[in-house]
Amino acid sequence: MNRLNKLTKYERFFFLAVVVLNLIPILSHRFFPTIDGPAHLYNANLINHMLLNPDFDSFFRFNPEPVPNWIGHILLCFFNWFLPGYLAEKLLLLVYFIGLPYSFRNLIKSAGGEYVLLSYLIFPFTYNYLFSMGFYNFSLGLIGLFILLSFWIKNHETITSSIKKTVILSIFLILIYFSHVLMFSTALLAIACYTFATFLKQWIEGGKFEKVFMIHLKKVLVLLVSSLIPLVLMFFYFANRPDSENPGFLSKSELFSWLIYMNPLICYSFGVEKISTIITNIVLAGLIIGGLIIRVRTRKSSTCGNSIKSVLRINDVWLLMSAIMLLLLFIVPDKNDMASLISMRFAFLFFLFTVIWISTMKHSKRFALICSLLVLVAHVKRVRHLDPVIDSNNAIAMDCEETAKFIKPNSIVAPVNLRNHWSRENFFNYLGMDKPLIILENYEATMDYFPLLWNYEKFPDIQAGGISLAGNSFLSSAPINPQNQKKELDYIFVLGDWDRSNTEQLKTLQLISLHFTLIHKNTNCTLYRRKIPRK
Repeated sequence: MNRLNKLTKYERFFFLAVVVLNLIPILSHRFFPTIDGPAHLYNANLINHMLLNPDFDSFFRFNPEPVPNWIGHILLCFFNWFLPGYLAEKLLLLVYFIGLPYSFRNLIKSAGGEYVLLSYLIFPFTYNYLFSMGFYNFSLGLIGLFILLSFWIKNHETITSSIKKTVILSIFLILIYFSHVLMFSTALLAIACYTFATFLKQWIEGGKFEKVFMIHLKKVLVLLVSSLIPLVLMFFYFANRPDSENPGFLSKSELFSWLIYMNPLICYSFGVEKISTIITNIVLAGLIIGGLIIRVRTRKSSTCGNSIKSVLRINDVWLLMSAIMLLLLFIVPDKNDMASLISMRFAFLFFLFTVIWISTMKHSKRFALICSLLVLVAHVKRVRHLDPVIDSNNAIAMDCEETAKFIKPNSIVAPVNLRNHWSRENFFNYLGMDKPLIILENYEATMDYFPLLWNYEKFPDIQAGGISLAGNSFLSSAPINPQNQKKELDYIFVLGDWDRSNTEQLKTLQLISLHFTLIHKNTNCTLYRRKIPRK
């Protein structure tokens, strides 16, 4: 036991080492591509350009509504002022991969977790499906959630008498709202549940109902005042959007399988990664059973007998939050007109709050150490399985970066993605991460919850050899307007190889051969430039 105590004395250095080792996939590659990541990087560069130059105003406009999903873009914009695009994104990833484990660890300590050894349970959650999708704002919102909950736990007793703490609370809530609206809602719900739990605890322990009620009513009022601005913004955000007419639900059997295999943690390959996630799930179940056994034994030896206060723990509020997320997983649609992958987010939050609850339970120190090591081993094994996908995607991203060198700034580029793989949908956006370009496919510009939108009214009539691209979805998804000013397409970028047996591809290739010339080709990319007519 002395050796174990000696080990825990230097444990914080081991935690730091694990954090650093967890960064290897990020630091060992020039790019760590995600699905939406290239689009976020491209749009951040566009924002920087449009803040100083009006030349793209006919193509894009700033969203006049103060919508969520700004924090990730703001960070990328800031980093991109003084760093090349790939380093700006890497720095954002470092913020996430360092901030998430340390903010979780701080929350566990604030909540009275007996062993910080269980803070290692967060590492499998760093690489997850939502992150691999490039949901940077949601991911950053997790850090904000942990920091806010830790702040509330430490300061809720004095929050009503401190203007400074109230202001800090307000700032946290505003930042989380502009990170992700779901994380803001979850943060408010978690704080409300925690406040209700402290109310019950103080009342059960003998406090006068009226006094305890008034104390907690003041806390609720402070919370409402602090969250007033984001609450008003959230009201108008949803009020300005129509109700979904065709919400999509997933089958209950599929959702149950997610809970068994921990699908929210699986990034790319279910068949390969599920072994590690199953091991993680079994370890979590073991920790729950072990924690409950210790609780039962403690209750039997307690002088409180069978009273309620010998059963309830303040940290059971995290179990309550987990139950709420589980309920929402089964009753809320997976997609509607405003969002998709909603079920995956609730499933992820279900596991996350379960882990918070587990980490604040009493466990044998030796048992906690063994379980933490098992989870880390399973996590390392799963991350190693990601290497082939990361290597492949990094190579393609680097080819896109190389191709961008042959494109002049302020050009109009039509991307053609012939690589039918879901993880590479937006790779062509890497072309515009370091220079201002009009890329005629930008999914963010079609969504009204991102900073930049297509300027539908002023968007010019983009042509290829005098032929309008209006209706040509193969070369452009942008809102081409034939009645507006005509502009010639400057470049056509192709990711992948042509299939000459495909009629649509062959037709496009013939159009390219007439009006464009090949100027660059590498393993994954081909670039064509508009032919300049001879005088």
